Amino acid sequence: MAFVDLKRNRLILKLVIAGPPEVGKSTRLQQVGECGSFHEFGTSSAGRSRMSRLSLEHLKDGRPAELELYEWHGPERADIRAKGLFVGLDGLVYMADAREDRFVDTCRTFTFLEDRAGRSKIARLPGLLALGRTDEGVMRLESFASKLSGPAWTQRVEAPIEEAAPFVDALRLYGEVVLARTL
Repeated sequence: MAFVDLKRNRLILKLVIAGPPEVGKSTRLQQVGECGSFHEFGTSSAGRSRMSRLSLEHLKDGRPAELELYEWHGPERADIRAKGLFVGLDGLVYMADAREDRFVDTCRTFTFLEDRAGRSKIARLPGLLALGRTDEGVMRLESFASKLSGPAWTQRVEAPIEEAAPFVDALRLYGEVVLARTL
């Protein structure tokens, strides 16, 4: 659920980026941060969390909109803040792994995500499905279509992890979809 940050006079849309370990979530967050801003917070004992902000050009009622993209670690790390990530969630970015030997991990992490966030909540969200590590794998997004059938995947990205521009452009377009759905 979008909220208004009155101090900064912005409409904030909350997104979570999820996926199996070592698929490129942190790299994608840093790439988004280069176009917007990147933040790390938390303690070393509870674990560090990452978040990126990306401004949208779209203005609604004279107020600029902004995406806040939070990293969800899933089963790879116990995080006491994990449940709070799913409160007021507007969208989901899921990174699937193109490596064939990681297909099971990709599907199990998605199932774990549905269990933690709530299957009905995930099914109502618009989603961006991205393929990570395309340079190391042979699988494509069609391989995951039936297995990752939660949200309506409004965007699908198969750009190499080294290329930031296609992912950031897809995220901006996806942000417009989330904004239109919210308003």
